[in-house]
Order: sequence, then structure tokens, then C-alpha cells
Amino acid sequence: MLPPKHKRPFGVIIIAFLLLLNGMLATARSARIAYQFYEEQNGQIEPEKISERAEDLTLIEWLTLPITAAGIVIAWGMWALRPAAWLATMTLQGLSLAAQLYDYSQGQNVYPQMLVTVLTVFYLNQHDVKLVFRTRGTTARRKSSS
Repeated sequence: MLPPKHKRPFGVIIIAFLLLLNGMLATARSARIAYQFYEEQNGQIEPEKISERAEDLTLIEWLTLPITAAGIVIAWGMWALRPAAWLATMTLQGLSLAAQLYDYSQGQNVYPQMLVTVLTVFYLNQHDVKLVFRTRGTTARRKSSS
């Protein structure tokens, strides 16, 4: 239970939800790619074919697993109001948006992922969200320096 002065802001709840949503979108995208590959090969998956398919993957497809894993860990950190979670979330969103913009420039349809990323950054910059993470980090530093 959180003390009253560290009540979880609405924006933090939304950010945790958006990080999980982004993870679900990434998982669904990966499953779709794997299923399409399976269908193309008529169930006969050979190592050479996997290697050829891997060469055709976009940047965001290569980064799906690490971004998804990091997003789930960071979503927990946001929910638990961990001081480093704000910076980690913003960094992850920057990396995600860079990969999404690259894929967009290559003709990929990444609008849903871009929308989730932009909404996450919007909520990260809300005053109450920044305040709760600034307060918790500052308090922790003051206690450790005493």
C-alpha cells in the first residue's frame, strides 16, 4: 500500500497500461509474422528458409523481443513508482519511436505502435507523473547522502 503522499497518479496507470498494450501489439505482430512464414512454407520449415526470412525482417521486427521484455519490466517499475522507471520508460519510448520512424520511412504501416509511443510520452510529461518520480528520486538521494 502506498502512503497518501505518494498516491499513484492516473498518468502512471495509463503509462503502465500503454507499455503492456505495446507489448501485446508486439507479441501479436511477431505471431502474425511467424504464422505467415509457416503458411508460406506449408509447414515445412527448413533452416535455410529461416535464414532467408530473417534477412527480410524490418528493424522493429528485430527489436520486438527486447523491446517487449524491457517494456514489461519497466511497466512494473512504473506501477511500483520506482525512481528510475520514468527515465527508463522515456528512453525505451525514444528507441521505439526511432525504430518506428525508420520502418515508416521504409514503407511499413506502424501507426498503431507510433500512437501508443506518442501517448506514453505525453503521459510521461504530465506534471503529476513527473512530480511523483522526481519526489521519490530526490527523497532517496537525500536519505543516502545523510
